[in-house]
Amino acid sequence: MANVLKSKRVQLLALLSVSSGMPLGWVFVTYHFFLIGLGVSKPMVGVLSGVSIAWTVKFLWSPLVDRFALRWPGRRRSWVIAMQLALAATFGALAAFAWKVVGTTSGLATPALVAVGALGFLVAFFSATQDIALDAYAVEVLHPDERETASGLRIMWYRIGMLVAGAAAVSLSDHVPWPVLFLGIGAIFAAFVVVTAAAPEPEQPAARPRSLRSAVVDPLRTYFLRSDAIPIALFLLFYKFGDNMAGTMVNYFLKDLCFSNTEAGAAIKTIGIVATIVGSLAGAAMMVRMGLGRALWAFGFLQAGANLLYSVAAMSRAAPLDLHQCAALPAIDAATRLWAYASIASEQCAQGMANAAQAVLLLRVCDKRYSATQFALLSSLFALGRWAAGLPSGYLAQQLGYPVFFAACATVFALPGFFFLHRIAPFSQREVLVAEAAPHPGAPPA
Repeated sequence: MANVLKSKRVQLLALLSVSSGMPLGWVFVTYHFFLIGLGVSKPMVGVLSGVSIAWTVKFLWSPLVDRFALRWPGRRRSWVIAMQLALAATFGALAAFAWKVVGTTSGLATPALVAVGALGFLVAFFSATQDIALDAYAVEVLHPDERETASGLRIMWYRIGMLVAGAAAVSLSDHVPWPVLFLGIGAIFAAFVVVTAAAPEPEQPAARPRSLRSAVVDPLRTYFLRSDAIPIALFLLFYKFGDNMAGTMVNYFLKDLCFSNTEAGAAIKTIGIVATIVGSLAGAAMMVRMGLGRALWAFGFLQAGANLLYSVAAMSRAAPLDLHQCAALPAIDAATRLWAYASIASEQCAQGMANAAQAVLLLRVCDKRYSATQFALLSSLFALGRWAAGLPSGYLAQQLGYPVFFAACATVFALPGFFFLHRIAPFSQREVLVAEAAPHPGAPPA
């Protein structure tokens, strides 16, 4: 493990995960706080979380990323650089939009809601395309003995990226205008072009598909020839379903507890960074000893159980949970703060562990010949679960109340994931026994 940590290839790949994680942190944290500040209702915030659909359907254009690319600085990295520049430009447009609408007292009109939804979608779309290329680059550049360690490092930096564009931006939003914050995030994406250009090319890069048809058909056919194709797909869809449903409402929950933007962002940022680093690195180390199968079970229980602490935090507040009444309500007491902090720490740590294990599974399953399309297909299934879980989350939280809602996320909505995990890695089995696809005529060499 020590030699892997010293590898320039592994370290630069891991650092690029900051650029990959920032858009997700912005869409699921900062975007929500920005919308709440503009007076958007709880159900509409849940609906607008649907802009994340780009991560769900990215497999539709992943064959284009597999088939076409610029010569410099490489087949995968040229796409990453193009998307980093596109993200920088989109955040410039968001800054201009924020300059116009922040401070309005009448709420957002329908055209403005459409505009902010479209800009959110562009962030997700360019991010999803960056992820296609970056994940394919990881499949090609990593050696087999580097996967577990690199996965932990990538999750750690990914979560740090989420926190930079998410919690840190929210904390600053009480002191720095939204347009300035969005311009700063755009500048970070532009700066990461230098990191991408410095990353090395894979030692044995896979040949690109001979035609667009082969880029579309062969990856899907090769994957679905596997005997375990359907169970793995359903596992990826449901493994984090309950956790994703709860996570969509955490930001609104903190506001309903009467946390200020500064305090909520600082709590997520400070506690979240420490918990994420501990979780991702501990998860990577534990996977080597436990085996991937046992790790998926253990980390899955932890990520589901962490949401029960949010129920306790909700019940500890002896006042209505409504951000619109905060000015007339008593201050948050120490017990509620501690339960909220414990919830954030537990969730971030457990997510770091579970995400690291899930990433290793994807690296094992993907065929290097079609790494962009297959990784995009499989990670899209995970994103589909996150997207589907987010849409009804605001309605369910409003109807059930936070204590029941978070408890349901930890139990009822988490159960399907464990059912399909048992299909690919029975509870007593140490490893996930990955099947091999049958070869088919005309496939390019691995």
